[in-house]
Amino acid sequence: MRWSIPGAVIGVIAVLTIFARLESEAPTSLEARKLVATELNQLELTRYDDQGRKLEVSRADHAVQLEGESELLLGGLHVEREDEQGVRWQLDAPRGLSNTHDDTLVLSGGVTVTRGIDVTLETEQLRIDAVSSVAQSTSQATLTSERGVTTGSRLQIDFRGGSAAILGSVKSNFNKGTSGK
Repeated sequence: MRWSIPGAVIGVIAVLTIFARLESEAPTSLEARKLVATELNQLELTRYDDQGRKLEVSRADHAVQLEGESELLLGGLHVEREDEQGVRWQLDAPRGLSNTHDDTLVLSGGVTVTRGIDVTLETEQLRIDAVSSVAQSTSQATLTSERGVTTGSRLQIDFRGGSAAILGSVKSNFNKGTSGK
Protein backbone atom coordinates (compact mmCIF):
# COMPACT_ATOMS: atom_id res chain seq x y z
CA MET A 1 0.00 0.00 0.00
CA ARG A 2 2.90 2.33 0.67
CA TRP A 3 3.99 2.35 -2.95
CA SER A 4 0.53 2.78 -4.47
CA ILE A 5 -0.19 6.16 -2.84
CA PRO A 6 3.13 7.78 -3.92
CA GLY A 7 2.70 6.22 -7.39
CA ALA A 8 -0.79 7.68 -7.71
CA VAL A 9 0.45 11.12 -6.61
CA ILE A 10 3.27 10.99 -9.18
CA GLY A 11 0.75 9.96 -11.88
CA VAL A 12 -1.59 12.84 -11.03
CA ILE A 13 1.35 15.30 -11.07
CA ALA A 14 2.46 13.97 -14.49
CA VAL A 15 -1.04 14.36 -15.94
CA LEU A 16 -1.38 17.91 -14.53
CA THR A 17 2.04 18.82 -15.95
CA ILE A 18 1.03 17.58 -19.41
CA PHE A 19 -2.24 19.55 -19.30
CA ALA A 20 -0.40 22.69 -18.14
CA ARG A 21 2.05 22.39 -21.06
CA LEU A 22 -0.77 21.91 -23.57
CA GLU A 23 -2.61 24.96 -22.22
CA SER A 24 0.50 27.16 -22.44
CA GLU A 25 1.40 26.19 -26.06
CA ALA A 26 0.39 28.52 -28.84
CA PRO A 27 -2.28 27.07 -31.13
CA THR A 28 -1.05 25.75 -34.43
CA SER A 29 -1.92 27.81 -37.45
CA LEU A 30 -4.46 25.80 -39.36
CA GLU A 31 -6.29 27.28 -42.30
CA ALA A 32 -9.87 28.00 -41.43
CA ARG A 33 -12.11 25.42 -42.99
CA LYS A 34 -15.20 26.60 -44.76
CA LEU A 35 -18.52 24.88 -44.32
CA VAL A 36 -20.23 23.12 -47.19
CA ALA A 37 -23.22 25.19 -48.31
CA THR A 38 -24.39 22.84 -51.09
CA GLU A 39 -23.50 19.27 -51.99
CA LEU A 40 -25.05 17.51 -54.97
CA ASN A 41 -24.67 14.20 -56.75
CA GLN A 42 -25.38 13.74 -60.46
CA LEU A 43 -25.61 17.46 -61.23
CA GLU A 44 -26.53 18.76 -64.69
CA LEU A 45 -26.01 22.44 -65.57
CA THR A 46 -27.20 24.02 -68.81
CA ARG A 47 -25.81 27.43 -69.81
CA TYR A 48 -27.68 29.76 -72.16
CA ASP A 49 -26.59 32.98 -73.85
CA ASP A 50 -28.46 36.31 -73.68
CA GLN A 51 -30.70 35.31 -76.60
CA GLY A 52 -31.70 32.04 -74.93
CA ARG A 53 -29.56 29.73 -77.12
CA LYS A 54 -28.07 26.75 -75.35
CA LEU A 55 -24.29 27.16 -74.97
CA GLU A 56 -23.35 23.98 -73.14
CA VAL A 57 -24.52 21.17 -70.94
CA SER A 58 -22.25 20.16 -68.07
CA ARG A 59 -22.70 17.00 -66.04
CA ALA A 60 -20.82 16.20 -62.84
CA ASP A 61 -20.86 13.10 -60.67
CA HIS A 62 -20.38 15.26 -57.58
CA ALA A 63 -20.59 19.01 -56.87
CA VAL A 64 -19.78 21.04 -53.76
CA GLN A 65 -20.21 24.75 -53.08
CA LEU A 66 -18.52 26.14 -49.99
CA GLU A 67 -20.17 28.74 -47.81
CA GLY A 68 -19.66 32.29 -49.11
CA GLU A 69 -18.14 31.17 -52.43
CA SER A 70 -19.46 31.69 -55.97
CA GLU A 71 -17.48 28.70 -57.23
CA LEU A 72 -18.84 25.19 -57.58
CA LEU A 73 -16.25 22.39 -57.20
CA LEU A 74 -17.03 19.55 -59.58
CA GLY A 75 -15.89 15.94 -59.83
CA GLY A 76 -16.30 13.51 -62.73
CA LEU A 77 -17.06 16.24 -65.25
CA HIS A 78 -18.49 15.84 -68.78
CA VAL A 79 -19.29 18.91 -70.94
CA GLU A 80 -21.02 19.02 -74.34
CA ARG A 81 -21.05 21.98 -76.71
CA GLU A 82 -22.13 22.30 -80.33
CA ASP A 83 -20.40 24.63 -82.81
CA GLU A 84 -22.13 26.65 -85.54
CA GLN A 85 -21.54 23.83 -88.06
CA GLY A 86 -23.52 21.46 -85.83
CA VAL A 87 -20.50 19.40 -84.77
CA ARG A 88 -20.52 18.23 -81.17
CA TRP A 89 -17.56 18.88 -78.87
CA GLN A 90 -17.26 16.67 -75.79
CA LEU A 91 -14.94 17.44 -72.88
CA ASP A 92 -14.13 15.08 -70.02
CA ALA A 93 -12.08 15.76 -66.88
CA PRO A 94 -11.84 14.30 -63.40
CA ARG A 95 -12.23 17.75 -61.78
CA GLY A 96 -13.72 21.11 -62.57
CA LEU A 97 -14.50 24.52 -61.13
CA SER A 98 -17.57 26.45 -62.26
CA ASN A 99 -17.58 30.15 -61.41
CA THR A 100 -21.00 31.79 -61.68
CA HIS A 101 -19.51 35.25 -61.06
CA ASP A 102 -17.57 35.40 -64.36
CA ASP A 103 -19.37 32.56 -66.21
CA THR A 104 -16.28 30.37 -66.60
CA LEU A 105 -15.65 26.67 -66.25
CA VAL A 106 -12.16 25.31 -65.56
CA LEU A 107 -11.59 21.62 -66.25
CA SER A 108 -8.49 20.06 -64.68
CA GLY A 109 -6.68 16.87 -63.84
CA GLY A 110 -6.21 15.75 -67.45
CA VAL A 111 -8.76 17.02 -69.96
CA THR A 112 -9.83 15.08 -73.05
CA VAL A 113 -11.65 16.98 -75.80
CA THR A 114 -13.23 15.24 -78.80
CA ARG A 115 -14.67 16.98 -81.86
CA GLY A 116 -17.01 14.73 -83.75
CA ILE A 117 -15.35 11.38 -84.28
CA ASP A 118 -12.14 12.47 -85.98
CA VAL A 119 -10.20 14.73 -83.58
CA THR A 120 -9.04 14.25 -79.97
CA LEU A 121 -7.26 16.92 -77.93
CA GLU A 122 -5.62 16.37 -74.55
CA THR A 123 -4.27 18.89 -72.03
CA GLU A 124 -3.86 19.18 -68.26
CA GLN A 125 -6.21 22.13 -67.69
CA LEU A 126 -8.70 24.04 -69.85
CA ARG A 127 -10.57 27.28 -69.05
CA ILE A 128 -13.84 27.86 -70.91
CA ASP A 129 -15.40 31.31 -71.11
CA ALA A 130 -19.08 30.54 -71.66
CA VAL A 131 -19.92 34.00 -73.05
CA SER A 132 -17.18 34.16 -75.71
CA SER A 133 -17.28 30.37 -76.35
CA VAL A 134 -13.48 30.28 -76.26
CA ALA A 135 -11.43 27.76 -74.28
CA GLN A 136 -7.75 28.22 -73.47
CA SER A 137 -5.08 26.04 -71.96
CA THR A 138 -1.63 27.17 -70.89
CA SER A 139 -0.38 23.60 -70.40
CA GLN A 140 0.99 21.27 -73.09
CA ALA A 141 -1.63 20.10 -75.56
CA THR A 142 -1.77 17.12 -77.91
CA LEU A 143 -4.03 16.84 -80.96
CA THR A 144 -4.56 13.33 -82.35
CA SER A 145 -6.35 12.59 -85.61
CA GLU A 146 -6.20 9.95 -88.32
CA ARG A 147 -3.50 12.05 -90.00
CA GLY A 148 -1.10 12.06 -87.04
CA VAL A 149 -0.18 13.76 -83.78
CA THR A 150 0.54 17.44 -83.11
CA THR A 151 1.80 18.83 -79.79
CA GLY A 152 2.32 22.37 -78.54
CA SER A 153 2.69 24.38 -75.37
CA ARG A 154 -0.81 25.94 -75.49
CA LEU A 155 -4.28 25.25 -76.84
CA GLN A 156 -7.10 27.54 -77.90
CA ILE A 157 -10.55 26.34 -78.96
CA ASP A 158 -13.21 28.50 -80.62
CA PHE A 159 -16.43 26.59 -80.02
CA ARG A 160 -18.55 28.92 -82.16
CA GLY A 161 -16.27 28.71 -85.19
CA GLY A 162 -15.54 25.02 -84.63
CA SER A 163 -11.76 25.34 -84.63
CA ALA A 164 -8.86 24.47 -82.37
CA ALA A 165 -5.32 25.83 -82.52
CA ILE A 166 -2.20 24.33 -81.01
CA LEU A 167 0.18 27.19 -80.24
CA GLY A 168 3.78 27.61 -79.11
CA SER A 169 6.59 25.11 -79.87
CA VAL A 170 4.39 23.10 -82.24
CA LYS A 171 5.62 19.69 -83.43
CA SER A 172 3.78 17.32 -85.75
CA ASN A 173 4.21 13.70 -86.75
CA PHE A 174 2.14 12.55 -89.71
CA ASN A 175 1.13 8.99 -90.50
CA LYS A 176 2.37 7.47 -93.74
CA GLY A 177 -0.13 7.29 -96.55
CA THR A 178 -2.34 10.17 -95.39
CA SER A 179 -2.98 13.11 -97.63
CA GLY A 180 -3.74 16.67 -96.64
CA LYS A 181 -7.25 17.58 -97.67
